[in-house]
Amino acid sequence: MDEGIITAKAYHLATNHIRHRITPHHLDFENYPVPFKSYAFLNKIDLIKTGSKSKVDLNLLFDQLPQAGLRGPLSLNALSQILLLAYGVTRTGAANGMNFYFRTTPSAGGLYPCHLYLLVRFMNGLETGLYYCNMIQEFLALIQRGENPAQEDKEVSFSFIITGEFYNSSWKYRERAFRYILLDSGHLMENLSLALNAFDQFFSIEYDFDDQKISQRLFLDNAKEVPLAIVTVGQDTCCVKEQIDSRPHLSGPRAEQKIGLSAGPSYPLLEKIYHLGGKPAQKKFVGPKQTDRVTKPLKKTIRLSDFSCPPDKIDYMETVCLRRSKRNFVPKVLDMTKAIRLLRLASSLPCSDAQAEKVDPCLTIGVSCQNIHGIEDGFYLFSQDRTSLHLIRKGQYHNALSRVCLDQQWIAHAAVNFLFMADLSYLETSFGPRGYRYLLMHSGRIAQRIYLGATGLGLGCCGVGALYDEEARDLFDLNEDVSLFYVVSTGPVKK
Repeated sequence: MDEGIITAKAYHLATNHIRHRITPHHLDFENYPVPFKSYAFLNKIDLIKTGSKSKVDLNLLFDQLPQAGLRGPLSLNALSQILLLAYGVTRTGAANGMNFYFRTTPSAGGLYPCHLYLLVRFMNGLETGLYYCNMIQEFLALIQRGENPAQEDKEVSFSFIITGEFYNSSWKYRERAFRYILLDSGHLMENLSLALNAFDQFFSIEYDFDDQKISQRLFLDNAKEVPLAIVTVGQDTCCVKEQIDSRPHLSGPRAEQKIGLSAGPSYPLLEKIYHLGGKPAQKKFVGPKQTDRVTKPLKKTIRLSDFSCPPDKIDYMETVCLRRSKRNFVPKVLDMTKAIRLLRLASSLPCSDAQAEKVDPCLTIGVSCQNIHGIEDGFYLFSQDRTSLHLIRKGQYHNALSRVCLDQQWIAHAAVNFLFMADLSYLETSFGPRGYRYLLMHSGRIAQRIYLGATGLGLGCCGVGALYDEEARDLFDLNEDVSLFYVVSTGPVKK
């Protein structure tokens, strides 16, 4: 399949689902992916589970931007809570002789292909060095010691590095797995960002870095695992690349990774699409209007600010821990106030966030509404600034959308289906193949806010990346170069 794949768009098209042409695939539970990595660690630091008693309003957290400068010290206790909120286990289950660990973020197929590493330059209570964050067994594993040459610099400084392990997703999704790994990493990145904001920490997010250098620093085999994003705490944005490159010096002994139990087929196309995006690219021009992505003219515009729906407080920490992928939707009329609040929460990722500002013009978010009091059934597009909805076409789309999403009937009963779309040709022209990473990770970040907003409002929410791609384009009259790649369904669920 990888012959002739020289662009990210070509990868996306090559992994499209076509009805009646999906090759049957046996799930090999004897080789189920191991959900964490094992090291002969140099030191083990257990995460502290006594949580913060303070209540943080999710609405305020969604509107909050990291501010320049440090906001104060960070204890090991607080770091533990940040990690547990970002990627902690909230419940467990068992089936087919396997244990399953569900976390604060959703994951395609519940496979959780993302790993978290912690590169500590300076922090009270932690040695300088490289750690693997074992979120299943809830400890930090020191895998290489280092030294901080600037001993006079005693301000907290460390980086979280998010990676994706191919097999943990390709076990089920095969060559299509890269799509889900990127979306999953975006969900994790947003959860991590919200947790850092909740603990009053300045941070910056970086998608552009030297892939090879970071892989070498983490001792990754890029045929199996790749770095995707870096979240740095305690440094101004302009210093991030310099800090990653120069400190800490990891000159100490290295802990060896233990041989994992997973064994199964590899998919060279996954490695190829990753390396196609190996070189960061600069944005070249401003994108087209959102309404240019569809062939139908807009019928009317609804400004969200026209609705008087003051937000009720939503307990952030409680909401994160209660979040589930719930899809037992019931065809019940959704109150307009709750619908508008959900739409506002879903559109709240500030584009003054440097990474969001970079890729957001390439992303179009649509909404298919049905059975909402005071809002016409139909297909809408968000305006670029996400303050308005453009009605493109009236009608009920949810039954047809459920058929497009591999005949998953529960989608038909949702009240709001959020539709993530992009012009992949424009994306490639603007950023090169690496733009595909930007787009899907950014979409995962927004989708995580939808999950949390829906949970806080007492609604169900479930994301879907499996769909018949061409049928989706036809359903919503999308232009030839535009692809629908992610659907997030929300609405009332059976209690």
